Amino acid sequence: MGEASSTPGGPPGRDDAALVAARAALIELRENGSPVVGHENVDEILTISARRWRSYERRHSTHPGHLDTRIEDLAKGLRDHFEEQPGLTGPIMEDYRFLASVLAAHMPRL
Repeated sequence: MGEASSTPGGPPGRDDAALVAARAALIELRENGSPVVGHENVDEILTISARRWRSYERRHSTHPGHLDTRIEDLAKGLRDHFEEQPGLTGPIMEDYRFLASVLAAHMPRL
């Protein structure tokens, strides 16, 4: 594991290189028009995502953590955190799934 994060707003105690790479991926999504990544929530997305990813096995102790299942869980967690009415999300859920799949590539190191 890398050094503790010294990047403001990032998850504490995480690999700085992974955090920088994940942040860059989020900024690229935002610049490409992602409706779920805004200027103000990049660090919050990183913090929520890292916490949700690390807690998966505790929350689903009887289910194996297949990558597709974990990505769906992360997408739902992000949706639940950021949407006022998560049950009415509709098509934007696909954007949360895509965001979660991008973040999943960085999760083993965050």
